[in-house]
Amino acid sequence: MLWLRGGRLDWRPGWAAWLLAIGLILWSPSVPAPLSVERLQEEDEAAGAEDMVLRLELEGYTLSESEYMLQKEDDIYYPLGQLARHLELALDVDPLEGEVSGWILEQDREVSFDTASGMGEIDEDPLILDEADWIQEHDDLYFREAAIQEFLPVDFDYRPRSAEVHIRAREDMPVLRRLEREARWAQLRDDAPGEEGEEWLPREELPPRALTRPAWSLSLDQRLNEERSSTSADLAGAGDLLWHDSEWRLLANDDDYIRRFDGTLGQQVGHPALERYELGRVNPPRYDLLRRGSSGMGVTVTNRPEGVARTTFTDQSIEIEVPQGWDVELYRDDDLVDFAQDVETDRHEFDDIDARSGTNHYTIELYGPHGERETITRTIEIGPGLLPPGTVHYSLDATREGKSIYEDDPQDDYDQSAAGRVDVGVTESLSVGADIHYLDPEEDDYSAHGEMAGADAAFSAFGVWGRLRGAWESGNGRAWQLALDRGLGPIDLSYEYTHVAGLATDEIRERVSGDLRHKHELHLAGSVGGLRTRLRYEHQESAGGDSIWQRLRTRENIRLNGLMLRHSLTVSREDYEDIIASGNVRTRWGRHREGRINLGLNYDLAPDAELNNANAEYSQNLNEDWRGSARLRGSFNDRPHSLRLGLSRITREYWRFSGRGEVDSEGSWQVSVGLDVGGLPHPDGGWVPDPEAGRGYDRGAVMANIHQDGEPVEGVEVCAERACGATDADGEAWVARLEPHEPVNVEVDVGSIDNPFVQPASRGVSFVPRPGRVLPVDFELHVTGEIDGVVERRRGVEAPVEASGFELEALDTETGEVISTARSAYDGLYILDQLPPGDYLVQASEGQAERLGAPQEATAQQVTVEGDGDLVSNMDMTIHDGGEIIQLASPAHPVEQISFDYDAEHELREHLAHVIERLGAEQVEGGLEALVEEVRMLNGELADGTRVVVPTDRAPLDEVAHWEHQRELQIEGE
Repeated sequence: MLWLRGGRLDWRPGWAAWLLAIGLILWSPSVPAPLSVERLQEEDEAAGAEDMVLRLELEGYTLSESEYMLQKEDDIYYPLGQLARHLELALDVDPLEGEVSGWILEQDREVSFDTASGMGEIDEDPLILDEADWIQEHDDLYFREAAIQEFLPVDFDYRPRSAEVHIRAREDMPVLRRLEREARWAQLRDDAPGEEGEEWLPREELPPRALTRPAWSLSLDQRLNEERSSTSADLAGAGDLLWHDSEWRLLANDDDYIRRFDGTLGQQVGHPALERYELGRVNPPRYDLLRRGSSGMGVTVTNRPEGVARTTFTDQSIEIEVPQGWDVELYRDDDLVDFAQDVETDRHEFDDIDARSGTNHYTIELYGPHGERETITRTIEIGPGLLPPGTVHYSLDATREGKSIYEDDPQDDYDQSAAGRVDVGVTESLSVGADIHYLDPEEDDYSAHGEMAGADAAFSAFGVWGRLRGAWESGNGRAWQLALDRGLGPIDLSYEYTHVAGLATDEIRERVSGDLRHKHELHLAGSVGGLRTRLRYEHQESAGGDSIWQRLRTRENIRLNGLMLRHSLTVSREDYEDIIASGNVRTRWGRHREGRINLGLNYDLAPDAELNNANAEYSQNLNEDWRGSARLRGSFNDRPHSLRLGLSRITREYWRFSGRGEVDSEGSWQVSVGLDVGGLPHPDGGWVPDPEAGRGYDRGAVMANIHQDGEPVEGVEVCAERACGATDADGEAWVARLEPHEPVNVEVDVGSIDNPFVQPASRGVSFVPRPGRVLPVDFELHVTGEIDGVVERRRGVEAPVEASGFELEALDTETGEVISTARSAYDGLYILDQLPPGDYLVQASEGQAERLGAPQEATAQQVTVEGDGDLVSNMDMTIHDGGEIIQLASPAHPVEQISFDYDAEHELREHLAHVIERLGAEQVEGGLEALVEEVRMLNGELADGTRVVVPTDRAPLDEVAHWEHQRELQIEGE
């Protein structure tokens, strides 16, 4: 007997049970094999639920290619235990007992549930579910969407057409951080971007040439005030010179005429022995304790790929080109790190930048005097500098710091330096490196000169990333440094200690009077909700202990709806003098296009508490092309108050213009206007206006020609990564400002084509952009077709059942390229769309055929798509008995014959009628009796167990593409 006690099934065998067991032993029918290991959609008669196999994805990362779920009426029931395992959550699901226990994300967020009562708790809050909210199976507990969201902090997006479920996290989940780390590691190992490896299109080469027409950029600035008028110009260009990448820049004004000229030649070799070399104005690497690495004339050679993690945690530097008089801000992950106002030089260096271990994304916002705005991004990989075991990286350089090719007013002398470094990966958690230097400073303002050397070891252990480095100078000066970094949930904690014994370089910044001996630095950064905070404490002590310098810096960033609040505070003290403390507060409210208000306040807390100045600025788009701004700055000390009005053209198409007028309370005034233009070399000759108004001269570009039936098509967008450009009346589209030396895919945005049945003949190309070079690409559009059908499974002569989640592809028979892929939906329907005219093989994907246990060609159907949007329907597929028999509407490789074992208890006619019935046909072409006679003539006298061969030259036998039936037909009981 079967009793229910306390939610458990209690089995007590009675006489009826014994009779049932004896009957099962005496009568044991064969069990039909499943379709595949995916268990494609089996129907549960008792529960009224249908099985489904769906693809599972978490924010772009594939969790499972085939996950088993249930559908009941219109609801999808998700397996709680399996999802918890995919999401790496500490939930224990006991489907037999019907119990759930564990915790979510944090150990104090405990979870419990019991199907016997339908009650439980989540984070001490009561949970009550209706019995219809779950289905209890032997392998898992299945909950419908609203119920399972009580347990899991995720949202579900079920897409029936593609048989997929997309999951989006509502909270920060460790599994996402792990997937992101693995994607970065895979990118580093494979030198290919993308979450799971970018799918690169066919490569189009852009070979170097002896000389190409350069891309160029010209910025003109005219200023007028009560004293004088001044004009300045900035002309820059990039292109190929002597088969090398070349970039140059010329600065001029009405006083000095040509004030400065810089240029660089470089080559991206991309070989393990030599990644890149440059000569001219170069940026040599930085070396802790020994050299800062300022730019200048020289040469650099390295085999270190770009993006490989640097070997220092703190005090990074970013050098950028900034037009004179512009303001610039540096952000890391939307957190303001540093800023500079009214930059006086053409280059600005953000130094002393803190960085966390891992990937640091920096955004540099440039604000022109006339309301212009530019955005530059930089990425710094920071870590212990670990390399894969056996990997060797080197770098060589020699520079004259600050030197240009031509200067109107050069210095008398420049610092000269040369260095070489080697890094070696020893184990997965240990790398070592060494470097040698020669330094010839301009002045003897510090003792380090001549030969120097450094050595370090980077390591990872117990969740701590660290680095130990030592440095020596030929005059017996030395220093060593220990840097440690540890992530504690949302908080990142790093510590750095430096011990100096007589070594004095520009990289070791002494804040104390006398010789520096000890330096400590503690850095804490993290985020809680909308609050991002950063705290940095520095302590320096002289050799005799008579001089001490301390500084504490904090920065907070708060986001609340449309309001952003930033605050920074710096407190410092030298020796035993008075404490100096100052800070600033900045707020930003509103959207850029609708109108934005910026407020700022600078203040001092010590030695005297006072306000320094405050400013308020409002800016808004006047129309699609122009933006106006007004800023009022008030001073609480002796500096004048000022009012500034600005007008700028915000549309970056081909040219930009801006103007600004400013007046202060002392009667000073200034009016300035600026114009930016640029040109890109047209592949057919000459130049075309740069769509980015000259800002793309030092990047790569694409010019695409789009035609349909020989006529240009207007308004179609071509994209390379996230940058896009639309075709004009001549069918030309330009995409500029592509990051050089980073491969990109160039594709037509099919969503920009008015007719959804019109598609490009090819997906596109991939190429590696080069500075100042333009890649011409042609795209031909045509009307595409579509192939559809239904995938079913069948057991014996039972009614067929639709199979969901079956993967199919359309293979171009001419090129061998897979043009389209699809997964059958819940009703078995698949649609292979956007197919150009041509001949195709519609077949199971390689992975699907492998799971099915049948050759891929056994699932292939030959289909021809004609022009003008041909729709080919009813390309159906039926999988019999788990793949033993495959039946296709139009098989590309039909079997020549089928066979089965003859059962003497049944006539041959019954055997053949059974075969026809299994194939879903009422009769055979030419009549069943004619088929019986043909089989008798082919096989002769039949005895029990004889292997019967049947020709397949008539319908429906000609639909059989695969036959692996190796036993009797089991006519009875079917």
